[in-house]
Amino acid sequence: MRIADGKKGIFTVTQLSHTFKPRKRKKRAKNLSPVVHKLELQALAIREQKTYFQELPAIERKPVEIFLDIEGIPDQDAYYLFGLLVSEGKESTHYSFWANTLDDEKSIWEQFIKKIDEYPDVPIYHYGSYEVRALKQLVKRYDTESETLFQRLVNVNGLIYGKVYFPVYSNGLKDIGELIGAKWSSPNGSGLQSLVWRHYWDQTQNIKFRNLLLTYNQEDCHALSLLSEHLCEMIERYKESDDIVDIDRYKEKTTPVQTEVSSQFTQIFKLARFEYDKNKISFSQNQKSADDDQIRKQRQNARKAQHEKYLERKRRAKRKVQVPDDELCPKCGYSPLKKTSVISRRYIIDLILTQNGITKAITEYFGFKGYCAKCQRNQIPLGIKKYGINQAYDHGLGAWIVYQRVELRLSYDNIVRSLEEQFNESIRPSLCIDMIRRFGVDYTETRDLILERLLQSPFIHADETRANIRGVNWYIWVFTDGKNSIYQLHQSREAEIAQAFFADYTGIVISDFYAGYDSVKCEQQRCWVHLIRDLNNDLKENPFDIEFEGLVISIRNLIVPIMEAVIQFGLKKRHLKKFESQVDKFYKESIESKVFKSDIAQRYQKRLIRYRLSLFTFLKNDGISWHNNIAESAIKHFAKQRDASGPMFESVTHDYLILLSIHQTCHNHGKSFLQFLFSEKKDVYAFKRYKR
Repeated sequence: MRIADGKKGIFTVTQLSHTFKPRKRKKRAKNLSPVVHKLELQALAIREQKTYFQELPAIERKPVEIFLDIEGIPDQDAYYLFGLLVSEGKESTHYSFWANTLDDEKSIWEQFIKKIDEYPDVPIYHYGSYEVRALKQLVKRYDTESETLFQRLVNVNGLIYGKVYFPVYSNGLKDIGELIGAKWSSPNGSGLQSLVWRHYWDQTQNIKFRNLLLTYNQEDCHALSLLSEHLCEMIERYKESDDIVDIDRYKEKTTPVQTEVSSQFTQIFKLARFEYDKNKISFSQNQKSADDDQIRKQRQNARKAQHEKYLERKRRAKRKVQVPDDELCPKCGYSPLKKTSVISRRYIIDLILTQNGITKAITEYFGFKGYCAKCQRNQIPLGIKKYGINQAYDHGLGAWIVYQRVELRLSYDNIVRSLEEQFNESIRPSLCIDMIRRFGVDYTETRDLILERLLQSPFIHADETRANIRGVNWYIWVFTDGKNSIYQLHQSREAEIAQAFFADYTGIVISDFYAGYDSVKCEQQRCWVHLIRDLNNDLKENPFDIEFEGLVISIRNLIVPIMEAVIQFGLKKRHLKKFESQVDKFYKESIESKVFKSDIAQRYQKRLIRYRLSLFTFLKNDGISWHNNIAESAIKHFAKQRDASGPMFESVTHDYLILLSIHQTCHNHGKSFLQFLFSEKKDVYAFKRYKR
């Protein structure tokens, strides 16, 4: 039992089993969440003596199958027994490849490879990760062709872990095997016991211990075969079986009293909300939340309030604008239209940016309808028709909302409250979303202009961060040169996104060490800040690793003089190019010629070799930064909005990022984002900030 469970007063398997709560899967989830083994569900399976599953195992039987079990000595990285059970229909044949001494390892390895090559494309089942690690070591040790070997491996434990819960205390092959009918000749047989038997064999060469190991290995292969067969049978009969339960259909056992109390508590939660509707709160299970008459009355009141707002706009309209008459019919193109005396009107509320601030204005737009002889109907002038029938707000108010959302990072509710306090205008939060979408579409050409200018830059910084799109992790990518910025939303962090963006780019990409950038086919500079931060953290966690400490000192001795030159002369090639010889010397003496025993030193050795060309690009080019702080700074604006807003919607986020790209570009060029929006211009580079 876990320590945390004991602190909660859970001391038995039965108590733990009662903590399991089935949760609905998110239907919109596009990225699979990591598989987790739930101890409370395992406890439930033991308590009920039933098999529970969250996901059916993805196993498909073949006419011919191979079941593999390997015995070895872990602390020596040596292997002395390969057991194969070849199943062809109803017939099974077992093969054992035994090494009397560890010097025979190569011989039994070659016999093993020869045997499995007799069955090409046949799946090889194993249990756990031990066999995979063993095969990787042996392939490397004896330089064996392994192109298809690892593709054929099927880890049966991986099909079970976190997905299928048997009524046993562990996921060990022996525990599950005994449940489904497998048997072992030695009651104390185990992986640990096999090491003892092998030790006795090495010491005495007694055939008894050899036979114990061969039998134990053969019985493991047989148990694995039984388990695979059992999983396939489970898939076929789980709907008819009472002993196999789909956890999505599992219902907690509750009494009528528990159901009633839970329902009443839910109503109390609703009552605690600030803006609750008392007509929808009911503590009785049989009473309706609201009758049909009440709902009808609420709808009538809403329509009445909307009409009253229209009359209020009409009364307060101080400015009248007559729109010109149309000459052509907007429907069929007939000309000329006959002017009528019928007037069409719109009352529009807008915000106007002045030298002294922002003022609210209500304008009456009116125009005479034109009669089309071909359509035989009156047509509303286009100057009126551009305002929708129910539209009450114009560009200026939308610009103000966008500014509050993008520049000030306010929530939609706060924008609504701010508009009411400052301009005595009440709107719904949904109008804010509509304005973001409308402006995102209208300013797409501005975003495209920024993108075109960015791709002409000699360098581009790139970074990415997570975004919560209705409970699913998506990614925001930012590309910037410090003056022009582009933000994009994507479902993943796959390398194809960076490849597509930089497909025709010929400059230098500056990024962190995310492997996705490795496939970008242009010159790159990796961020030294990330590398130094990793070195510093690992040095603190490994204070007694002398090899790693020496490597860090060598890196320090190389990079510090370079940074001093950057501080003194800036990012100038003529002052930095002289360090290239020192870089070559560093790699020759401290990296390539070294044989490290320390795991962490080996890891950094591989990292430095892998990124040698992209760590020192800034020495050979003018103005190329050695860090990626520009992209990280650009991503922070969205990160703050994300943290303040919580889950977002995919569609509106795309439009928000278009506006954020324009905002950051305005900011980088010293231009007012607010003035640019109110100006209704689309070329951010031609726009000039005016004094207020």
